[in-house]
Amino acid sequence: MESSIQALKNIKTGSLYYFLAIIIALVTEAVIFREKSLANSFFVLIFELVVYGILLIGFSRMRTGFFQLSKTINTYIGTTGVNIFIIGIVALLFGAILPILIYIGGSLVFIGDVMIGYTIYKIGQRFQVNTEKIAGILVMISITSFIGYIISYFASDEVMRKMLQAPREEKLLIVPSDKSIGYGILKSNGDANVVVYSKESSEIISAQIMGYNFQTLQINPKTVMAGENRIYIKFALSGVMFVPGNIYNLEILLANNEKLLASLVYEL
Repeated sequence: MESSIQALKNIKTGSLYYFLAIIIALVTEAVIFREKSLANSFFVLIFELVVYGILLIGFSRMRTGFFQLSKTINTYIGTTGVNIFIIGIVALLFGAILPILIYIGGSLVFIGDVMIGYTIYKIGQRFQVNTEKIAGILVMISITSFIGYIISYFASDEVMRKMLQAPREEKLLIVPSDKSIGYGILKSNGDANVVVYSKESSEIISAQIMGYNFQTLQINPKTVMAGENRIYIKFALSGVMFVPGNIYNLEILLANNEKLLASLVYEL
């Protein structure tokens, strides 16, 4: 939960940095428009470098946020989009030396905006925050990305509130009366704490979330005893959007060919 909140804070900060960079850029352009003699001055160069610097810092924060949030939502498209955007900014920076870089940089910035906007939209969709969804659409359009990022900045607070309101573990843990089916909690970081019932002692061969092909990183203990067993399993969750509160089925295969089943409640 804490890492997801920090991720959203980084995305929010990145949006603010973008907004500030655009404000400085617009002020600079306004000054140039009124005082055309300053167009190629040292003053303008300094302000352009400040704008590029703020953009790079802001989108670096946003990239970190997307990467942190990827444990909860598939935000890898946004991470890639930020990388493409930053490359585009660097290309534009050297456009005065090689004019073709202006076209290449502009195209990369547009592609980056589309990918970032799509990810912001998905975040809004995931937590049912309409203003965040609108922000994502505006960013995807690119020419309105300035408006989209500032809306995203304010909408991030509502997203964080929705995330903090997610059901807690004590409310979700349900102990079934049928002892043939175990129960437990699956966390967004891949940790699963499971209670299962076995007919006899045996070694655990594998554990799998049914319907998915996640790699199992750790199982402890690696054997079960007859009766109730508490097992910790670490999965490498990636590329899948799980829904908090939903139940996902776990299958544990034992060396004696017995299969232990458990219902896991997913939480952030």
